Amino acid sequence: MSGKPTFAFVTIGGGLHPGPVVRDLTLANRLHRRGFKVHVYWLLEGRRDLVDPGIEQSLLCHGARYRFGRPSEIMDRLGLLAALLPEGLGQRAVLGREGGERRLVNLLWALIGTPESDTALARRLGDFVTRDGISHLMLGCATLGPLALAAKRLGGDTFEYALTFQGDARFADCARSQGLFERYRERLQAAAKGSRWPSLVASADGLKRVAAELGIAEERLRVIHSGVEVRRQAVRPPLWMLKNVFPGLVEDVPIVTCFGRQDAGKGHDLLLYAVKQLQSRGVRLQLVICGGSTVAASGGRAIVDLAGRLGVALHHAGPVSAAVRDSLLAHSHCLVYPAVDREASGLVVAEAMSHGTPVLIPDHGGITELIRDGDRAGGLVFRRWDSGDLACQLGYLLANEVLHRELARNARAIAERYDAERMVDRVLQHLGVPSPTECPEVDGVPSAVAR
Repeated sequence: MSGKPTFAFVTIGGGLHPGPVVRDLTLANRLHRRGFKVHVYWLLEGRRDLVDPGIEQSLLCHGARYRFGRPSEIMDRLGLLAALLPEGLGQRAVLGREGGERRLVNLLWALIGTPESDTALARRLGDFVTRDGISHLMLGCATLGPLALAAKRLGGDTFEYALTFQGDARFADCARSQGLFERYRERLQAAAKGSRWPSLVASADGLKRVAAELGIAEERLRVIHSGVEVRRQAVRPPLWMLKNVFPGLVEDVPIVTCFGRQDAGKGHDLLLYAVKQLQSRGVRLQLVICGGSTVAASGGRAIVDLAGRLGVALHHAGPVSAAVRDSLLAHSHCLVYPAVDREASGLVVAEAMSHGTPVLIPDHGGITELIRDGDRAGGLVFRRWDSGDLACQLGYLLANEVLHRELARNARAIAERYDAERMVDRVLQHLGVPSPTECPEVDGVPSAVAR
């Protein structure tokens, strides 16, 4: 492959896979800023506001395509027309009242449950790639790998694709529930083998899990941690941004934040039980929970309902803007990430530490790799699934000011390891692509930002 590469990112929009989307678009935006030509191909729904000006965006298919059991070209066209209308107007008619989880199930069946992976969509992807002169097709969710492999087999063998395993555990669980897991393994093995490069994973624990569960050889996998925007100035965003969304917040009581997808497996119930225990002991705190959901409003309602049953005072919201998120993380005493599932990574943990905010996480999964650097730690861990231990660790962090200051100081320094520019450097190195920016080395890897 010669000449300067042109990148395209195939990413699942609509709030259904926020972690991989953030990672994809961070990488896409940074590559564009370095002078590469970049395209974004949205699957199900687009988010143009997240993409830098100058990056070409296309909707590969609308979510309505997977409203029913089989991919529907007619529903896809209706969805594409509805997407041109003002937000919300016409969307319910084509998407129905079902949550996004049903669309993911139908998407999985289209990609895995048939001999060819949604042939019409694969052909469309190949047409997009040819039209835009794409040399490097980046798939931030490896479950989409069979689609890229099908596009190559249909005559689009002018490009190479790279897989990243992030967010695929949800698809794997779905495949098990649908009786498709063995076929899922076979198709992902074929997609990984068909790529020129080893597939990327976000943590060492994630690598072990992908190898064990999906049967992909470890030598065909590489660890590159996801990158975030590291805040190098300790100036807090204004508090009024928070009070616009959470008007009941006060300044003299510590804010404990849980930020992320409000779905099963994220452990919000554990956090609510832990906070109830602390409040019964007279510990003062303000609990904030916010983020999107793949199950429409039902995920958030379940959290609010449980908080009401427990008598826990809760400041709650759905998705919030990046400005509100940054203000919330900066003003929080700590971030709690109480995931029940074995998480390969957790971008919000690195984001919180970049603000100098200590974190509290479970003691399993790749997320534990984020908070330590040698003897330094940017947070505490609690025993997984144990709300009692979560309450103890959270209470300790609220009461011990010396510990909190130490963790806050460490957190910002540790977050430097996950700077987005480092991620870009390592991805380009992995692909064998020289960066147009000449720069010094950091940890033996060229870096575009002098530190």
